[in-house]
Amino acid sequence: MDLIIAGTIFLAAALAALALYWWLEARRETLPQRFKELVGDTVEVGGDAIDAPQRWIGKIRDRFKTNPPREAEIVEMFSGKALSGSRLLLNNAGYRSARSYTAYIAIRLALPAVGVALAFAYGKFAGTSPRLLSLVIIAIAIAGVLLPDMLLRVKIRKRQESLIDALPDGLDLLVVCVEAGLGLNAAFVKITEEFRLSSPELSEEFDVVNREMVAGKPRQEALRALADRTGVEDLKSLVAMLIQTEKLGTSLAQSLRVHSDSLRTKRRQRAEERAAKTAIKMLFPLVFFLFPALFIVILGPGAIQIFHALLSKAAK
Repeated sequence: MDLIIAGTIFLAAALAALALYWWLEARRETLPQRFKELVGDTVEVGGDAIDAPQRWIGKIRDRFKTNPPREAEIVEMFSGKALSGSRLLLNNAGYRSARSYTAYIAIRLALPAVGVALAFAYGKFAGTSPRLLSLVIIAIAIAGVLLPDMLLRVKIRKRQESLIDALPDGLDLLVVCVEAGLGLNAAFVKITEEFRLSSPELSEEFDVVNREMVAGKPRQEALRALADRTGVEDLKSLVAMLIQTEKLGTSLAQSLRVHSDSLRTKRRQRAEERAAKTAIKMLFPLVFFLFPALFIVILGPGAIQIFHALLSKAAK
């Protein structure tokens, strides 16, 4: 009976995970499906049969212009444009390889299955009650599904914090480069070189922007992709400022200097906010861990003496 219950729970969790994976993959049209929708299963025989291949080729070419194939989707994944769900989270975390999404889905499927199998084996070996074993298996299955997403979001938060902390210094260097007469592309290259050790994340992001512009991508699209790829509000405001400066023709160096000062002020305010929260965060460890030990050390001897005095009086 126990084996049947555990097997049923395991199969339900595995089927739910597989159904979610198949649903995500089914939303992406494959190239054969597109070709079949355009061409059809049969070919009409008639007066236009000779021109049918040319017509099919034209339709396929038009469809590829509006719906790029998988290779183009990989390029879009690298640039961080038009992404959503797990792909956007992976891109925000810095995992931009073509196989990152497949590996992430595989981990989310394999982790609960392995955890449930190990928990079931250990429970049967240790002789755990069926009800407790079922609860443990359910908890492990849920944790196995949610744990990769939680770790990925922690990675995203750390990466974004690194970008936020290094961005004011990068803007200072950008201001110096622009005032020295360098173009914006050359200034991005200088930031990539100078921040390679101090802030690899910022160096990588500006390197991607520079490579996209060298490859022929318009500057505005490359900057918007930077904002979408990182998900950092400070970078989004910087991109908006650069685009507006380019459209309106205002002084780039002056705009960058003002924006750099504002970001530096925001960074100082964040540091002050964290310092103000330190006392509240230290309250609970002090109350639950440090104060009981202090009370025992300070009041313990006096309490023992009072207890002995009361016992001696009671004995008399």
